[in-house]
Amino acid sequence: MNNGYHQPVLVKETIAMLKIRHGGKYIDATLGGGGHTKKILESGGLVLGIDKDPEALTRIKNELPNYIKERKLIIHRGNFENLDTIAKENGFGTINGVLFDLGMSSDQFESGRGFSFMKDEPLDMRMDPDLGVTAADLVNALSQKELFGIFTKFAQVERAREISGAIVENRKLLPIKTTRELVEIIESVPAYRRQTDLHPATKVFMALRIAVNNEQESLERVLPQASKLLVTGGRLAVISFHQGEDRIVKQFFRNGQTMGIKEINKKPIMVSASEVKSNPRSRSAKLRVGEKI
Repeated sequence: MNNGYHQPVLVKETIAMLKIRHGGKYIDATLGGGGHTKKILESGGLVLGIDKDPEALTRIKNELPNYIKERKLIIHRGNFENLDTIAKENGFGTINGVLFDLGMSSDQFESGRGFSFMKDEPLDMRMDPDLGVTAADLVNALSQKELFGIFTKFAQVERAREISGAIVENRKLLPIKTTRELVEIIESVPAYRRQTDLHPATKVFMALRIAVNNEQESLERVLPQASKLLVTGGRLAVISFHQGEDRIVKQFFRNGQTMGIKEINKKPIMVSASEVKSNPRSRSAKLRVGEKI
């Protein structure tokens, strides 16, 4: 696999923490570019890879055909919030480890579906193209109060009130259909003062993506399912990229005794300076790991 294009995050650390057993069963619930899955397979594990993006599964079929042919890798299109059902349907009802990498792959940023504000694309943001609601639907239909709620809840957007107000005013003239149109509206907000090098559209786009794909609610639903599938000593690893996700994972592990999960690392494992240099998108990644007791 050519990972010069998509660079998986915290690979060495994740594989080490999962303690891969030869012949053990592992679920990569966010298959994406397949970087973590490939390392699990190379370490002797069997993998069920899940992704709701059909383009991701097509790439994996082309890049890892031998593992699929040998039944060492099973791929399944679906939403990880249905993990328990998907796992049992594919013979992974009891597993040694499960991984969630909650970041976006480089392939998705280049998919033409509006995940990146660096290009002018349709304002879509659906990871699963069968979903009914797009980001354009949200920015054109929600009230200022509802947009403000999404921006503050999911991404702590600075000047969220002014940005949501600007969106509502601009859509009175014409519907907002593309990423460039939305970026121009965000950049027009005079009250915004950049405190960092982060572009003001970054968090707005993240918040919309989370809302379109129902990401945080899905994460809350799947963690208890994952813990039930694990054998004693099996491990649950989650790589998160923003405060809302990390809070959900941290709270789950802190309350994990009720699910038979013990938190392994009290403080999240962060990316090294060298990894950030080679892959700037990794800078906010945090790895938390729990073990079934």
